[in-house]
Amino acid sequence: MKSVVVLALSLLVATSAVAGPTVTVNASVLRKTYLARNTQVARALNEVNIAKAQVAQARMSLLPAVNLGAVLGGGQSFMLNSIQVLLPFLLPSNWLNLRENQYLLNAQGSAYYLAQLNGYASAYSLYATIVGDIKLRSALQTQYEIYQQIEEQLRIPAEQGIIRKEDYLQAQAQTQMARVQLSQVSELVKREKAAVRQMLGLPLTTEILFETNRVPASAFEGMSTSGLLAKVQARSPEVAQMNSLLQAGKTATWKAAFSFLSGASMSSTRDPMGGFTNVKGLGSVDWGFGYFPNLEISNLNVRDVQLQRQQLNYDQAQLVEVNLLSLQEAKIQYDASASAERNLKEVYEAEILRYQQGIISIVDLLQIGTNQTNAIMARIKASTSIDTIRINLHRMTLSDQFQYIPNCVIKTKAAKNLGDIFKPKELVTLDQACLRR
Repeated sequence: MKSVVVLALSLLVATSAVAGPTVTVNASVLRKTYLARNTQVARALNEVNIAKAQVAQARMSLLPAVNLGAVLGGGQSFMLNSIQVLLPFLLPSNWLNLRENQYLLNAQGSAYYLAQLNGYASAYSLYATIVGDIKLRSALQTQYEIYQQIEEQLRIPAEQGIIRKEDYLQAQAQTQMARVQLSQVSELVKREKAAVRQMLGLPLTTEILFETNRVPASAFEGMSTSGLLAKVQARSPEVAQMNSLLQAGKTATWKAAFSFLSGASMSSTRDPMGGFTNVKGLGSVDWGFGYFPNLEISNLNVRDVQLQRQQLNYDQAQLVEVNLLSLQEAKIQYDASASAERNLKEVYEAEILRYQQGIISIVDLLQIGTNQTNAIMARIKASTSIDTIRINLHRMTLSDQFQYIPNCVIKTKAAKNLGDIFKPKELVTLDQACLRR
């Protein structure tokens, strides 16, 4: 007996040791964990680092370079024969290339910010859906248990011939269908939990629990569509990104215009007396047949960005209109289903008494119970719709949890003279610009 107890205790200890940590997810925990562990966000940050390195590369390309020419002398010795100093900072296209890369870096910073916002919006919406499905599973679990009780109460009377066997079979079938509904929603919750695990990068040993909280109302729900659209566009990081891309495109056009100036340098050669004389400034021009097509392509690229910005305005207007109208309808559906649920609950309680008195059949009672459950499901689905629409509004207006995701603004002072190239001023590091709160 003692050995059995010891074995049981050892198994209990082993089970406890294997059990992993537990994470309780709410909107705040979801935001912090998603931004810290999601690989898509990490890849977007890596793209910002690449863009930042390209700016540094463009800046370094403005620095002078020296070419040394040498000849082989007697005794296998080298003799310096000529010096050529390349002066790339004299070429306008190189300065424009630096400015273009700075604008592209700002656009990439906006892309990183958008990756965080949109990724978290998807995770937040999934969280709201899971919360609704957990509530739905709870309602279906209650329905299933009630039908089980009814089935069990009818089993013995049906076996003894007190009631019809068909009534018992009807109750049993209703219980089985309730079990199917419960299983379907339970499977859905498990799939959604796996999706959250993948989003947050959590190991399989981590148990995930969900706080069943509602999404807070948006302060902009009562605004008109035009008023809300103005608010959205004033805060939109998408607009900021488009503006950076447009500035980069215009700068690229000017860079193409000055591309025929391909080189600038100073050179000197050794004279017969051994000294370096005849310092000469040199410049090179490269004007080919591809000059004007390249310029036209740059102008067309700018036009393409302008069209994308215009399309963005149309898309944002559609999102504002659809979400405001959908929120109104979802609130109507919630109020109607909540009222139907209260009424059917009262009817169901009254019909139980009538069934016990033999006035109505078990089929009628089960139908009323099904109607009550349908009303509960409609209320939960309407509640989930309200929450997901509010998440969309919070995303567009950068409110609620989205206000705690800092904008990744890459602040760099544009180089305007040679001194800024050697010693850049007012630079903000990537860690400072993209610091998470």
